[in-house]
Amino acid sequence: MTTTATSAKRQATAAVKRAKDDLVEGGETIANEARQTADRVKREAGAIEDSLTRGAEDLVATVGEKLRSVGVDTDRLTEVAKEQATDLQRLIEAEIRERPLRALGLAAAVGLFVGFLSAR
Repeated sequence: MTTTATSAKRQATAAVKRAKDDLVEGGETIANEARQTADRVKREAGAIEDSLTRGAEDLVATVGEKLRSVGVDTDRLTEVAKEQATDLQRLIEAEIRERPLRALGLAAAVGLFVGFLSAR
């Protein structure tokens, strides 16, 4: 009877070892598939990003051509926009220097308003 118990114990040990080996092998297979999937997703995301970039560049070029075709000087338009942005920046800086508490209050009010809107 001890021979039967020893034989059963060996069989159980072998079965546990096979199960453990199968689990390790399965885990490695899953990890490899996950890496391959991640690599494929990265490649596809890069391709989508490239496609979107080309599309945006094409759109900008098309809009620029259309504006030029109707007589709009896009270079001058860009220059004026930069000048206005610079002027606005100077006005904001001057306002902050002259009335810092008012500027702080306005910034807080805008922050609360944006926070209220985003909470909805």
